[in-house]
Amino acid sequence: MFNHVHDGLEIMMMAIALGMDAFSLAIGLGLHGVTRQRALRLAVYIGFFHVALTLAGLWAGVILQGMLGKVAQWFSGALLVGLGLHMVYASLYHNDSKEQAPLGATAVGGVLFAGGVSIDALSVGFSLGLRSAAYGIVAALAFGVVATIMCVLGILVGKRANKLTGTYGELLGAAILIGYGLHFICT
Repeated sequence: MFNHVHDGLEIMMMAIALGMDAFSLAIGLGLHGVTRQRALRLAVYIGFFHVALTLAGLWAGVILQGMLGKVAQWFSGALLVGLGLHMVYASLYHNDSKEQAPLGATAVGGVLFAGGVSIDALSVGFSLGLRSAAYGIVAALAFGVVATIMCVLGILVGKRANKLTGTYGELLGAAILIGYGLHFICT
């Protein structure tokens, strides 16, 4: 029983960490104004890509687990740490580019934007594939649901909040990913 609760908490924390990108970018969109229809469409795209890219990474991780064993687990931990460090760098030094996110008025622009926001789910899915397929599938679904909700919340918050909130949220997400990467490396 404890293992299931522990796994559920891990998945939710990783889902929130991955959703921080969508949340912080959505705040920027909310600050610049976005229609309700476009906001909902974007949230669905982001949720879909978080699930699809996590599952793609999971598939690659499951294949490589049998071939590489413990080395692949260390590599996946290093990927999470690297992703977290990249998020820290991007949030501290490239903050202006987030506020002018390339979200076009077309569905293609929204899909490309959502795919770019969700690309970090690919490397996280790879890491999860080294653990177990069932864990990874549950995590992928949680990532999609949480990212969708966080995107909608980010747009709502963006309409009412200042620009610093996105940076702090992304830094928190980066810290969580770095922590889980170190956890994967050390276990």
